[in-house]
Amino acid sequence: MAFSKINHVAIVSENYAQLSKFYESVFGMRTSPKTRPARAVTVGDGYVGLNINPRRAGRSAGLDHFGIQVEDAEAVYDRLRKRYPTVKWLKRPSTRPFAGVSTHDPDGNMFDISQKDMSNRTSVYVENDGNANPRHIHHVAFRTMRPEETADFYRDVFELAPTNQGADDKNYYLTDGHITLVIMPWDITDYDGTGIITQGMDHIGFKVESLAAL
Repeated sequence: MAFSKINHVAIVSENYAQLSKFYESVFGMRTSPKTRPARAVTVGDGYVGLNINPRRAGRSAGLDHFGIQVEDAEAVYDRLRKRYPTVKWLKRPSTRPFAGVSTHDPDGNMFDISQKDMSNRTSVYVENDGNANPRHIHHVAFRTMRPEETADFYRDVFELAPTNQGADDKNYYLTDGHITLVIMPWDITDYDGTGIITQGMDHIGFKVESLAAL
């Protein structure tokens, strides 16, 4: 299996243009010259892209999904067929140019697969040169019901490497060498006496050169 990397994160927002300015001014992210503001805005930190999509009627705002770039998508599909037959994938239409294929893990968490030469994959994360800004996305986190099995999926299919799990830590950490995927447990009983947050995308984390400077 070829090298895989987390190459974008997507946010849905009614104020997508203003939100892009926030990430540009606070974290030094750069806007793609290929962006079409009427549909979405994309910014990047040199390694990963942040796609900020407009919220449509009936769709929730907030963190939406992440994407993994692979060198050989067919090899990924072959692994899915052999090891995870319940997982399906769907090619994105040409009207959605920011990723080639959408799929999900066995726990139902949706993410994108892309390959450099996919014809419908464009925008800022393609232009990232791999040299991250001093302020850059450090990790992407989501909550799921079966975190251990889900971590095994991303390790087996994409060869993301396990890292940094302490003895009492219930989270699972997988890295592509630069960005960490944090897989957190979701259990409804954890919300006893408080508001329930559903499973799915939880947060993104930034590494900065100085909290005081930020």
